[in-house]
Amino acid sequence: MNPQLFRGEAAYQSAVAEQEMHAFIGRAGLPQAPLYAIKKVDDITASGRTPYCWVYTNQVTGLMSGYKLAVFNNEVVQPAVLAITAAGKAATDAGAVALKTLPPAEQKAVLDQLQRSKCFGTAAGVEAAIAKAEGLCGNVEDVAPQATVGQQGLIAKAVFAWEEQSWAGVVTREPAALGVSLKGLAGRSEKVHQARLVVVPTKATSVGFGLYLHASVPDAAAKKAVAAFQGLTAPSKPLAVAMDLGPQFSFVAPTAEQLEKMRAAIGLGK
Repeated sequence: MNPQLFRGEAAYQSAVAEQEMHAFIGRAGLPQAPLYAIKKVDDITASGRTPYCWVYTNQVTGLMSGYKLAVFNNEVVQPAVLAITAAGKAATDAGAVALKTLPPAEQKAVLDQLQRSKCFGTAAGVEAAIAKAEGLCGNVEDVAPQATVGQQGLIAKAVFAWEEQSWAGVVTREPAALGVSLKGLAGRSEKVHQARLVVVPTKATSVGFGLYLHASVPDAAAKKAVAAFQGLTAPSKPLAVAMDLGPQFSFVAPTAEQLEKMRAAIGLGK
């Protein structure tokens, strides 16, 4: 899976990141060619295709693929819904506010209306999967990731869908949601620029991308690959981009309890 697609990185940035991943996985002892970008579960599981040896992906695609999770980035990811709520007397394109800063009655009103509203999330994205599992929105529409578009494409769709009596939302990560502005975006109504933006975090958190291995990978190769990921302390910037690493990343082998928590968070259950 190509994290750059989810962020809307330029094609050349994706190419450099891919080269870095290619070199790193070679040092880890796994086959590194050919290397394909994975966008959805079907890219891994489609019948008639020669199975991939390994996939570096998020929980949704990884756990639904049937591959074994060998090691994952334990950096905490907090999903959230950016709710485009009622238009009022707010300043034009005012910044987003956290739900917890509102009075209790207003918090309840936002949550109630959000459960009757349409939200937009990235297809195969773990944030969208968690929001769906928790029922934060009335409906979460999956949007296919596109190069150079990323999260901005979700926001543009939500702005266009918003109406005074029909809110809209975007499922993303909490830090990104808190930094959103609607400036320059066109909607059906100009009143959208006076709408209050409220960031509603999910109850469950997520973790970063992980390495999933096909059942045919020998134990010795798996152990070498895990050790390479766990020994990574100072990646180059392109490699950090390829792996979607933040400042607090830490690669760990999953425990049974962690796997169960991951599955439950995205609605897979037991």
